[in-house]
Amino acid sequence: MKKIIFLVLFLIFIFKDIKSSYGVDLVNFKMITLLSNNFNDLGFNNMLNQGKVNVEKQLGITDTKVYIVDGYNDTKALLLPMVQNEDVDFVMCTSLGHVEACKEIAKMYEGSLTIKTQFMVRGSSNATSNLLQVTYNYASINYISGVFAGLYTKTNKIGFLSPGLLGGSADCFVYAYWLGAKQINPKIEFYYYNIGAFLNSDKTTRATAELLDMGCDVIGDTLDDFSAGNTVISRGFKALGTNGFPQREVYGENVVFSYSYNWTKIFLPIVKNALVKGKPKNNYADFNIDPTLNFYDISYGFDVPQDTKTKINDTISYLKSTPRAIHPTNCNDLMLKYAEKWNLTMSTTYDRTKCIAGSNFFFINEPFPGMTYFGYYNITNTQVKFSPSIQIGVSIVSGVLIAIVLLSMVGVYKYRASSSIRSASPIFLIFILFGALIVFGGIILWVSELNDHVCNGRLWMVTLGFSTLIGSLVVKNFRIWLIFDNPELKTVKITNYQLYPWVACCLVINIILMSILTSLGDLREVDATGIDSLGKYEFLKICKMNNSGASVLYTILAYFGALLLTGVFVSWKIRIVDIEEFNESRAIAHTLYAISFCLFVIVPLMISPLEKQSETIILSVAGLFITTAAVLIIFLPKFYRVYEYGEEGTNEMFKSKKSSNIATARAESHKSSNSGNHRTNRRGNLVSGDFTDDSESSVIEPNQEVADVTSGAVLADFTEESVSEIDENEKNHNDEIELPEINQSEQQNSEIEQPPPPPPPQQIEPDEKNQD
Repeated sequence: MKKIIFLVLFLIFIFKDIKSSYGVDLVNFKMITLLSNNFNDLGFNNMLNQGKVNVEKQLGITDTKVYIVDGYNDTKALLLPMVQNEDVDFVMCTSLGHVEACKEIAKMYEGSLTIKTQFMVRGSSNATSNLLQVTYNYASINYISGVFAGLYTKTNKIGFLSPGLLGGSADCFVYAYWLGAKQINPKIEFYYYNIGAFLNSDKTTRATAELLDMGCDVIGDTLDDFSAGNTVISRGFKALGTNGFPQREVYGENVVFSYSYNWTKIFLPIVKNALVKGKPKNNYADFNIDPTLNFYDISYGFDVPQDTKTKINDTISYLKSTPRAIHPTNCNDLMLKYAEKWNLTMSTTYDRTKCIAGSNFFFINEPFPGMTYFGYYNITNTQVKFSPSIQIGVSIVSGVLIAIVLLSMVGVYKYRASSSIRSASPIFLIFILFGALIVFGGIILWVSELNDHVCNGRLWMVTLGFSTLIGSLVVKNFRIWLIFDNPELKTVKITNYQLYPWVACCLVINIILMSILTSLGDLREVDATGIDSLGKYEFLKICKMNNSGASVLYTILAYFGALLLTGVFVSWKIRIVDIEEFNESRAIAHTLYAISFCLFVIVPLMISPLEKQSETIILSVAGLFITTAAVLIIFLPKFYRVYEYGEEGTNEMFKSKKSSNIATARAESHKSSNSGNHRTNRRGNLVSGDFTDDSESSVIEPNQEVADVTSGAVLADFTEESVSEIDENEKNHNDEIELPEINQSEQQNSEIEQPPPPPPPQQIEPDEKNQD
C-alpha cells in the first residue's frame, strides 16, 4: 500500500515539474495544424506533418488535430468556429493558401481577453501580439538545384515545372533554378511550364512527359508531390527530389539528388514559445553555418562525381556566409536590364547596377532572356471515337441493302404487269421500299461522326422511314380486312387513291411530332465526360435533348406502338383467310410481329443503363434487322414467283376456280337470313375492281342480284387497272356499274329488263342452277 501511495505522489511531482518547466498545463494545451493536402503525398505536406509530430513528441503535447484544407473561404469556414468555441491555444497555418484567412481571424481576436489563440502563418511581415510569420529562403535551394542540373545534364537541356501565379507562387524560384544552371553551364537550354496549382498530378505527369520528349534529361519542380519524378523514372531517367521530401529514402538510386526540409528546427522554438504564452517572434530558415539551425538536408546519388559535389558544397558555403540581399539570385549582371523592362526597384543599399531590392525579388515572374516559357499547361481532352470497324461495317451493310432496295424498286417497276406484283399493288410496294431506303440512310447517319445536324437528321430519317414502311403495311392489311369482312358480299371497290390519305396521315403525325421535338427538344451534339468507361480527360460526342424533347420522343414511340398494335390486330382479324392468292396478309402479319418483338426487346435495353457505344450498336443492328426482315418477308416470295412462273403469271393459282370456304360459309349463313332476296353467289374471290386505282367506289344495289364470280376476277382485284379498263360504263363516264362476265345460262336467267319510269322493275325468276 505504501508503494502505491509513493508511486502516485511521484507521478504528481513529475506532472507538476512538467507544468512548472513550461508554465502551462500540457494536458489542456490544444494545437491545430492545417495542411493543404494529405500528408501521405511524399512531399511538402509530409515533411510539415513530420515536423509537427517531432514537436509533439519532444514537448509531450497530446491534444493536437490535423485538418486538410486550402483556400481562403474553406480555411475560414473551418477554423473560425473552432477558435471561437474550442479554446484553441495554437494554430499552425502551413500553406500559402491559409495565410489570408488565418491573418483575418488573428486580427479579429488581437488583444482579446477571452480568446488567447496564437497563429503561425507563412510570410515575412511583422509579428503581432497573436500572430507570427515563418519564411524560408526558397530561392537559395532552387539555385543550388539548378547548379546540380547544369552540372549533371548530358543533353544540355533541362526543364522545370512550377505552380505559377494562378497557383499562388511567382516564377522567381524558376528564375533561381535557371540562374544556377546557367552560371555553372552557359550551354544549357531551359524550358518550363506553369501547372496552375501546387498539386495537380495529371497536368504534372503530362507536362513532364512533354519536356522529356523535347530532350530534357534533368527536370526540377516546386510542386507538392513527386509526380514529375515518377514520370522521369518511368522513362528511364534519374529524377531530382525538389519538393522537400527525402525522396532517396524511398526511390534509392533512381533519385540522383534530393533535398529535404527539417521543419522540426522551425516549429520547436515557436511552439515552446506558445506554451509559455510568450510574445510571438518571426522565424527565418535557410542554409546556416550552425548545423542545428540548418534547414536543408541534401543527399546525392552514388554516381554523382565528387567534383560535382565539391562545386555544390562550395556554392552552399558561399550562400551561408553571404547576406541574402546579395545572393546571386538578387545580384547579377542581368538584373538591371530586367528591372528596367519590368519596372522593378533596384537596391538602395547594395550595388544599384546589379542588385534588386529584396522585396522586389518576389515580383520576378516574367522569363529572362534564355528561358523558354510554354505558359500554363492545359490538358486537352481526347475524343473517344466510335469504333471505326463497327462504323464501317454498319455503313457497308446499309449501303448494300440500299442497293438491294433500289434494285427491288426497279424490279417492281419492270414486272409491274406480272400477276405477283399486280396482285400486291405496285405503288404500295414502292412506298414500302422507299421507307426502307430512308431507314437505311438514317442508320448510316446513326453511326456517323456526330454534330447538331446529324443528331436531328438521323432521327428524322429513321422515324419517317418507319412511318412510311409500317404505315403502308398497315393500310394494305386494312384493305384486305375490309374486303373479306363483307358478309353481305357487296361488290366493294377500294382504290389506291382512297388509301393514300391514310398513309399520308401516318407521315403527317410523324412530321408534327418531330417538328415539336426539333423546336422544343434542343436536340444537339454535346461533348460528354464522366460517362461509360471514359478517362478523366476523355470525352465522347453524344446527342442530347432536354426533358421536353424526351417527352416528345416517348410520344413518338407510343405512336409507333399504336401503329404496330393496329397492324397486328388487323392481321389477326384476317388470319382465317384461306385463299392462297392472298397469303400476303400473313407475310405482312409476320413482318409486324417481327417488328413488335424487336421493339419489345429494344425498349427495355434503352431504359436500362448502357454505354453509349453499345446503345448505338444495338439500335443500328435492330434497325437493319427490322427493315431487312420486312423487305425480305414481303418481297422475296413475289420475286420468286416472278422468277419461277414468268412475267405473265403461269401459276395455276390465278386460273383455278377456287372458292373460299370462309366466304362460302358466310354466304350460306347470310342466305338463310335474307331468303326474300334471291342471292345465289358463292363468292370465291373478290369482285373485279376491288383493288384498283380508280377514285370511284361502287356497291351493287342491295336489291340487285349478284351472280357467281369465279376466280378469273382475282387478277383485277389487286391491280393498278381501274374498272374503266374492263367495263364499258367507265369508258362512257356514266354511273352505271357493269357486273363481271358470267356464263351464258346465268345471263339468260338473270336478264333484267329496263322498264321506262315510273313502273317498278320486272321481277326475275332465278335459274334453279343458281339456287344451289
